[in-house]
Amino acid sequence: MLTQRKRVVITGMGQLSSIASNVPAFKQALLNKTCGIRPSEKYHRWFNDANASEVLQPIELPGLSPEQIASLDNAALWAYKVGLEALEAARLQEAEQRAKTALIIGVSSAGTEAFIPLFENQPDDFSLKKAIVCGCFSSCSAIVSSLLGLKGGFELLATACTASTNAMGIAFDLIQNNKNSTALVIGTEPIYLPTFAGFYALQAMKTTPTSPFSGTAGMSIGEGAGALLLEEYEHALARGATIYGEMVSYATSGDAYHDTAPDPRAEGAVQVMNDALANGQLAPEDIDYINAHGTGTEANDRCETLAMKKVFPQIASLPVSSTKSYIGHNIGAAGIIEMIACFLTLPDELILPTLNFGIPRINCDLNYVPNDFQQGHVGLFMKNNYAFGGNNCCVIATPHVGSAPETAYRPRRVAITGRGMVTSQGHDVRSVLDRIWQETSPQNLTELTLDDETQQLFEAMIANLRGQSEVEAFLFERYGDGDAWRKKLKGKTWQHQVTEMEPRKYLRRFDARKADDVSTFALLALTQSMKEAGRKIRRDGHRLGLILGMSRGPQRRVERYLNSLYPDPNNVRTSEFPGSLMNAISTFCSISEGIKGYNTTLATGINAGLGALTYGYELVRQGLQPETIVGGADELMNPFSVYLQSLHRNLLITDTPQAYQIYSDRFNGFLTGEGSGMLFLEDLERAAERGAPVLAEIIGYGKANDTGYFSVENTAGNAGAMATAIRQALEEAQLSIDNVSLICGSSIGTTSSDRAEVDAVRQVFADRAATIPFVNYNAWFGAVESCMGILNLIVVTEIMQRGEIPPLPYTQSFCVDDIDFVTERRQQQVDTALILGSTEGGNHYAIVLRKCS
Repeated sequence: MLTQRKRVVITGMGQLSSIASNVPAFKQALLNKTCGIRPSEKYHRWFNDANASEVLQPIELPGLSPEQIASLDNAALWAYKVGLEALEAARLQEAEQRAKTALIIGVSSAGTEAFIPLFENQPDDFSLKKAIVCGCFSSCSAIVSSLLGLKGGFELLATACTASTNAMGIAFDLIQNNKNSTALVIGTEPIYLPTFAGFYALQAMKTTPTSPFSGTAGMSIGEGAGALLLEEYEHALARGATIYGEMVSYATSGDAYHDTAPDPRAEGAVQVMNDALANGQLAPEDIDYINAHGTGTEANDRCETLAMKKVFPQIASLPVSSTKSYIGHNIGAAGIIEMIACFLTLPDELILPTLNFGIPRINCDLNYVPNDFQQGHVGLFMKNNYAFGGNNCCVIATPHVGSAPETAYRPRRVAITGRGMVTSQGHDVRSVLDRIWQETSPQNLTELTLDDETQQLFEAMIANLRGQSEVEAFLFERYGDGDAWRKKLKGKTWQHQVTEMEPRKYLRRFDARKADDVSTFALLALTQSMKEAGRKIRRDGHRLGLILGMSRGPQRRVERYLNSLYPDPNNVRTSEFPGSLMNAISTFCSISEGIKGYNTTLATGINAGLGALTYGYELVRQGLQPETIVGGADELMNPFSVYLQSLHRNLLITDTPQAYQIYSDRFNGFLTGEGSGMLFLEDLERAAERGAPVLAEIIGYGKANDTGYFSVENTAGNAGAMATAIRQALEEAQLSIDNVSLICGSSIGTTSSDRAEVDAVRQVFADRAATIPFVNYNAWFGAVESCMGILNLIVVTEIMQRGEIPPLPYTQSFCVDDIDFVTERRQQQVDTALILGSTEGGNHYAIVLRKCS
């Protein structure tokens, strides 16, 4: 039976760029053909002839206090500003409406602004409060959802220059599949020194405003933010919303070619356009206009032109233009701002010109709408964006609702047919699971202490901040007096470390020159999942997708890159720049194995791997991608960062491994860990046809968040949001609470995260909670942030196979007595299991698994 897809329309927009601070002003600036690219005011002191499209005008931030503004970085402030404009334009004012709205943010670089003064050797400008509030890559989504009152679940995408376009795609899926009726999509990207220096050092920048497809090649970097409120069509009609257009289709793909250069054959770009057309049941002849990526670089413009020629037989008569000639390349925000430009001008039958157009470059011979608007009716248009790492994204939309046919799909059952694990307990699934079932003591715990030099560095940093009353007040409010955290600095903790790994022993293609620990862990787990699923890629990599969820990404590479900025950012290490991006792990894995299907990196923080799982599940369920690998990976932070980041967790690192007792009645701390967890998902029918082992079936999921990011303790809010996610998952799975035979949490072990899971289970299951086995195996691996939920889920699939439940390690005395915590091994059949997980910003996942006979 076919399922009709919901139609998705745009009912609100918000915009910030160098040429305008709101949507009406942006439209006028576009009509005036205003070019916002000029000599840089922010970076000219470091770089000769630097030009950029910079946001220099004062920005109004209604609803925020001066204290709030001081504690937030520009990525969050700009996202808030454009998000608020979009919600107000859409007249989505009621708290109840906003509470059901999802938030998807795309960004390339985040979480760095607060630390920039340290790299510039200007400690007086450093704000510890800003570092704590905004210092995590994932914080932007949690901040904006809390400020705007959005509770429908959030995600943060980090696929570099395709991030906001990709974010549109995920929000589109949520609405099409009836998960949410409204979803706010935001792209936000201030220009930070690391980004500017990286592009400058790569010699990709032009010293005059960019002129895509013509004249001297080169890009102009830009900054800004954009927001779209996507809404289900009938929902928008029912409340009388203004409709600006309709999003019809989208797709992503991976080049699997190079970490910075596009595939010269443009295969990935061709594939993504063809897939988007196919998903919308459209032909190339249905497209009336293409808003190109059009960076202005030689490689992009040549390959993009070639790709369009391969897809569109009518390309000679098809108008193509680049909005980057107005506002430069807004990196993670580029796609959404360019989409807004289309929705503002195309209804007036005006096709945006490519400004600064001169003599076309060799092989750039299309109608790029040079310098002046062209008149023309556009029914359907295509918006393309491409990124470092070969991430490609294509959206098809229309300013005229109803221009495309409605589509339907046959829902597929989604099976798990492969697993991969790299942890401190072993380098493959079997060795890790055997160790857990043998109940031997966890291995590879490494003692961690701060050496004298690092302690002095830490103390010096704190001493530099002592004069700031704001810092002292914040520290004392959050952590009590100063002695407690100082005592921790002189103590010790432990880490779960992956040791004695020999990648070449397992990996057929492994480029050690480009590999770092986190990429190696991911690739090793990924190949394990393919092997268990019995899948080899033979020129059919386009059938396999890769969705990764990251927490901190390539830590050491980022550290090396940032350190090279000082003292002269002109001497930055270009070799480390692309590898420091959050999507670099996905790039490394895709190139190594030739994976060319849907390719996305989520960076929602802790348990981002579960977000990747829900997205991969939807791709397979709808038949958009027959098979997808999902998961996450982490590498250990350096000791200084461990202690610095522990400020986020109330200084809860432990002094003994056995003290890591999750759901305990007396909290002693947690341990960090590294490793990777991956799952191979595919159409159940397809798996059966090729004889693949079906380890479990995913039959439902839920996602919800609370808006208490700024509260030190928000246990009640988080418990309520997790309960909502559980109910959603059970409803989709068509299960009652009596059908659940196991609950697996992934609490990190802090008092608040323990209680959120426990209280959510109590809210949903009531008295039944006392009879359902409850487990959590994080203490075996340490807190492997991005994939702790995936690692737990893998253990649960083994429980389903063996009919035996291992106990939680260490914990003997629990925080409540009405939950059935498993403290001894049980012989018990598990047919359905509920997997729980939360991000540090209060985003909660619930996944339902069913055993397949």
